Amino acid sequence: MSGHPIYTLHSGLLREAPGSDETTLRALTEAGVEGPVTLADMGCGPGAASLVALRAMPEAQVIAVDNHAPYLETLQHRADAAGLSRRLETRVADMGDPGIAPGSLDLILCEGALYFLGVTEGLRRWRDLLKPGGRIVFSEVVWIKRAPPEAAKLFWMEYPQMTNRDGVRGRVAEAGFRVVSDFVQPKEDWTQYLGPLGARVEALRPDADPGLREVLDGAAAEVDLFDRHSDAYAYAVFVVEPA
Repeated sequence: MSGHPIYTLHSGLLREAPGSDETTLRALTEAGVEGPVTLADMGCGPGAASLVALRAMPEAQVIAVDNHAPYLETLQHRADAAGLSRRLETRVADMGDPGIAPGSLDLILCEGALYFLGVTEGLRRWRDLLKPGGRIVFSEVVWIKRAPPEAAKLFWMEYPQMTNRDGVRGRVAEAGFRVVSDFVQPKEDWTQYLGPLGARVEALRPDADPGLREVLDGAAAEVDLFDRHSDAYAYAVFVVEPA
């Protein structure tokens, strides 16, 4: 895949962040949105969550938004193969400004990507897109240990906004939303992401140029850190609605 080395690394992976079909299903259930609804999967990557939503919600229309067209092409192929593409729209756009009409969405789903905008900023930007009664479901990496080890803090310095679940709840409130429910994702969600990622790192390493090698080293460090300190941090899912 052409472009930034990060895309070379992630090409062909099913997920861009820790997650699972089971976690997405639980999130959709807790959001309580059903019937002939419209939902947007923001920063959808190759569309694992979009496919779960299309299968679990047989009357739903899904708008999958990502700024990297090859991810959306992958999703389109998967949806075609599964006979689900009639209810799918893919849109190459910035999730912060997706060009979706105000008041048109029953649900916004964002797995592992809201940190690009920030929780408070992202929720504020998306509020007007929701219909009355609409909700937003997002996942966010959080500290689950009161005093995280230095190695974990050093690795996550690249995301200085990282906080614990209470901190995320505070940012949700700051955006003018309230938390309907939230839960910590199981450790297996990381395994489903980091296992294939680690295998891809090893497959690419022999022919990697310096730029790609730097990206591979970063991914390998992420796999190693989780092996050693998975008790310190996790992904958590939050179901929120305008207050």
